[in-house]
Amino acid sequence: MKKENNSKPTKKVHNNVYRWVRFLISIFLILAIGYVMLNYVPFIAKYDAFVIGSGSMEPVIMTGDAVIVDTNVSLDELKEGDIIAFYADIQGDETKEVIIHYLYSISEEDGIRVFNSKPAVSDNIDNWDLLDEDIVGIHVLTIPKVGSFLLFAQSTIGRIVLILDIVIIYIVVETFSESKNSKKKKEENEIIEKSEDTE
Repeated sequence: MKKENNSKPTKKVHNNVYRWVRFLISIFLILAIGYVMLNYVPFIAKYDAFVIGSGSMEPVIMTGDAVIVDTNVSLDELKEGDIIAFYADIQGDETKEVIIHYLYSISEEDGIRVFNSKPAVSDNIDNWDLLDEDIVGIHVLTIPKVGSFLLFAQSTIGRIVLILDIVIIYIVVETFSESKNSKKKKEENEIIEKSEDTE
């Protein structure tokens, strides 16, 4: 009898360990599949997301919006009026940042193709010349007001919070599932006991 009682806690511990291992493996597989899809599946990998941090493209694209950019676009297909993403040294410190502006003009100087851009808030052309290697891609989609969340999710604190959220959700779901199974098992045992008493 004692052996049976001791086996129950042991079995429960084994079940809990199994559930946590299954949970960790599931999370790893989800992250691995997501990484492969985002980086190696051609249709998906060609897109990149950027968060708008200034109001230079308002009201077309608002501060805090996220934009999806096709990084696989042919530069020969770009035309004036397109919204493009490109690298530019806006601070003058030789550090290039990704900018989202209108493509204002395409010209050629000494056999080299030159792109010029402009913001939506002004008719003035940006004070930089862009070469082929500066172009990141063409804008294909704007997702309003999710930029702050994406920036938070990319931060160390954001990642910790997201992981904790996933763990808490898992615990709640598992607790509810275990409670439901226990209740069902108890009802089945009561039915069996009643059946035995009747006999």
